[in-house]
Amino acid sequence: MDTQTENQSQPASVMFQRMMSLSDETARLHGGPWTHGNEEATPWNVNETAGYISERCPGSKDFFRYANTLYGPAVEDPEAAVEKYVAHFGQQGFTEDNRFDAEVAEKFGSGWYIIVSVQDAEGTKLIYQAGTHLSSVTVEGACSDDPTMDIRTT
Repeated sequence: MDTQTENQSQPASVMFQRMMSLSDETARLHGGPWTHGNEEATPWNVNETAGYISERCPGSKDFFRYANTLYGPAVEDPEAAVEKYVAHFGQQGFTEDNRFDAEVAEKFGSGWYIIVSVQDAEGTKLIYQAGTHLSSVTVEGACSDDPTMDIRTT
C-alpha cells in the first residue's frame, strides 16, 4: 500500500462526503443522467446517502476507503471528453496516471471508449470512462483508519 494513503486518519464522514462530491462533480461535468450499476439501473442522486459501506484498502487490514461506480450517457467524442475531464480535475491537483482506449465488446454493439485514471496527493483516485456506447466513473477514496468507516451509511 502507498504510504501516503496509509497514513490518513480523516473521519469517515469527511471521506464519505469527498467520494460523493467527486461523483457528483463528474456527473455534472459530463452531463446527463447517471445510474448505479445494479440491474434496475437506479438513478444516482448525490442526496441519497443510505446504504454505502467502505471497502478494505488493498494490502491493509486496518484501513478502509469508500468507492462508488456510476454509469452515464455516451459521448460523441471520447477523446474530447477525457481531455476536458483531465484538465478540470488537474486544476484540483489530480494527476493522470494511466490512459488507454478500446473497442466496445461486440455483444454490446459498436463503439469505442477511453479510460483515464487520475489521482491526488491524498490517494483519491478517479477512473473515468468516456465512450460512444456509455460512460462511467469509479471514485476510489483515500484510505482512513477511522473505525466507523466499516458501518453502512444511513
